[in-house]
Amino acid sequence: MSEISITALRVFRAVARCGSFTAAARDLGCAQSAISRYMASLEEGLQQTLVLRGHRSVQLTAAGELYLETVNRALDELDHGAMRIASGGERPTVKVLAMPSFASRWLIPRLARLHLARIDVEIELATSIWDADFRKERFDLAVHYGDGSWPGAQLLMHDSLVPVASPRLLEGQRFTRVGDLERLPWLHDSLRSNKWTQWLTACDAASLTSPRNMKLQDTEATLTAAVAGLGIAIGHAVLTDHDVREGRLLEAWPRHMPLAAGYHLVVAKRAARNQAAHALAQWLMKEALEFRKALDARP
Repeated sequence: MSEISITALRVFRAVARCGSFTAAARDLGCAQSAISRYMASLEEGLQQTLVLRGHRSVQLTAAGELYLETVNRALDELDHGAMRIASGGERPTVKVLAMPSFASRWLIPRLARLHLARIDVEIELATSIWDADFRKERFDLAVHYGDGSWPGAQLLMHDSLVPVASPRLLEGQRFTRVGDLERLPWLHDSLRSNKWTQWLTACDAASLTSPRNMKLQDTEATLTAAVAGLGIAIGHAVLTDHDVREGRLLEAWPRHMPLAAGYHLVVAKRAARNQAAHALAQWLMKEALEFRKALDARP
């Protein structure tokens, strides 16, 4: 077996994570031809086919899936060693800015798994909903919701709207049509007040209303009220998934309305030489990929 370069391993990991040579090239900031060359040399050195090339995407072979586990461990260990050297043996600090609801309902529940990736960092997590705070770049990494028009933004995941409520509120209820939802109180997010209208329009039920309504300040307050059993909320699937898995929320009606917008990862210019920030960014991309796979696998 010929010598394998670390760059080839990083290219393979990017291809596996991004799902195509084009996306991997964009992720790594290099030409697609370079991705093809590194993949060809890696497969030649291993004498194994790692990916099956499609028209616009790739799929890992069984050998590729197996090798990816080893590659992830090896690169994580190398990155961990580099971070320790760069920080002089002290734990480096990474400043993260995120939307409040995303931070509390998606990011924080996953931070306990950081040690499994050998990422030993001090995280300073701040939250904001204002574009101006994200433009100031007083952070190393940010997760912002929108169309991805921010310079250097990388898509973590798209989103969808779905009605959710506490199991206690739904106990004894039997919904056979979307109109049955009007029997229960509706919760409204004042900052994103059109979510009920969007979802009902997608269900061909735009004229449906509830006689009992409660308005709350923002998404976080609305979902907290839903968990407390105060009514049905139109939730973002990304934000409600953890509560659904933990049994605090149920989907009140199994209709998801896909959204064009999504959650994007932004690496600030100030973090260009921050190896800890880049390691955390790679971990977030990997977590988002696993999250998308889990969502797709749900019945």
